[in-house]
Parts: sequence; C-alpha cells; structure tokens
Amino acid sequence: MYSKDSLKKFKYQADAMAAKLTDADIIKLGTCITQGNRKIGRVLNVSLLPIRDCGNCSHCSPYCYDIKANLQYPNTVLPARVRNSLLARNHRAQYFADIRNKCARRRKNKYFRWHVSGDILDADYFAEMVSIAREFPEFTFWTYTKMFGIVNDWISANGALPVNLHVMFSVWDGMPTPNPFGLPVFACRLKDGNKDITDTEFSKMFKCPNNCDICKASCRGCVVGESAYADEH
Repeated sequence: MYSKDSLKKFKYQADAMAAKLTDADIIKLGTCITQGNRKIGRVLNVSLLPIRDCGNCSHCSPYCYDIKANLQYPNTVLPARVRNSLLARNHRAQYFADIRNKCARRRKNKYFRWHVSGDILDADYFAEMVSIAREFPEFTFWTYTKMFGIVNDWISANGALPVNLHVMFSVWDGMPTPNPFGLPVFACRLKDGNKDITDTEFSKMFKCPNNCDICKASCRGCVVGESAYADEH
C-alpha cells in the first residue's frame, strides 16, 4: 500500500509535466507503444496514467503498482503515460491511428495488451478497442478493467466481443463487480487477506506467473481469457 504522500507526489509530477506539453509536442511525439518488459514479456502494449485515467479505482488506488514505476522513472515512464493520456483525451484519432499502424507493421509475436496502467476511458474508447480487434484478427488482445458498465453496455447492445479480445474484469476486495455475461476475472490476493474472495475461489484461478510470455507458450491465463490472480506486489 502506498502512502498519501506518494500518491500526492505522483499527481503533482503528472500535472506539472502535462502543463509543459503543448498540443504540437504531443502530436509530434505520437503514441508511446512499447515492446514489453521483463514482467509482461514480448508484448506490444499501451498505457495511460494510473488513477487519473482509471474511472473506478477508489478501492485499489492505494495499492497501484504503477505508481511505483512512475515515481522510480520520472524521465521515462511518467512522460510516456502523460503523453498517451493527453493524446487519448484530446487527439484520440491520432492515438488510435498510431496503434493501428504499429499493429500493421508487426510481422510476428502478434500480441497486444491494453493498459499496463490506466483503463477504458469511455464508451467510444472501448468501441475503438473492439474495432481494432476486428481489423487485426491475427492478433490476440487483452485488457483488465474496472469499467464494468462500459463493457456490459457494449455487449448488451452489440452481442459477443471479438474472439481475439479478452476482457478481464478486475475484481477488487469490497468492490461490487456486475458481470452478467460471465467474463473472466482477474483478482489480487492481498497480503492481509481478502474478505470477498475465498482461498477456494483463488484455487480455481490461474496464478499469474508475472510474465505474459509464459502464458503465451502454455495457452493459459489472461492471454486466452482464463480467470487468474496475482499476489499483491
């Protein structure tokens, strides 16, 4: 769990950086789409700002692992998150065009994870995620979300999601999770114990190995839309 001072420091730094960037700056730089890292493996991914771009995070924000990354790497991670956030909110056409272009140039290892940090911003944003999955059927896309209403509303209006887009409902202790369509879930096993999720329920989920390449090779976990969990970290 992070202290209030850490959260306040992150918000201050993010605001200060955003204030320095002009529209011309962020348009020139474009969307930061990374190739992966030691934790998630060789997976294309795009991220927004933690907390600021998470519309339903009151339960989990004190535990947000990405706060640590932003504070540890204020010259690399934080600028990328700020830039993507501004693009997604103010220049959305370019944001998604950059993602489409990146996918189109990908020749192998066609996996894409939405939001190592951040979340679905609104209904139009999610509709674009669905459209991209349909445009690139050879890719596997997945995401974790607490924006349950947006996803449920889309399915209610349009039917099943594309088979290559796996949406994991991010379950958090004490948070209601409406899931009428039975989407897979991802949970965090807290160090001090969970009230809403029993050990028996955890035993039925796949334990995250902290490297998406492992799941890609084994066809397990989030990559294939299997309910999973991770220990608090």
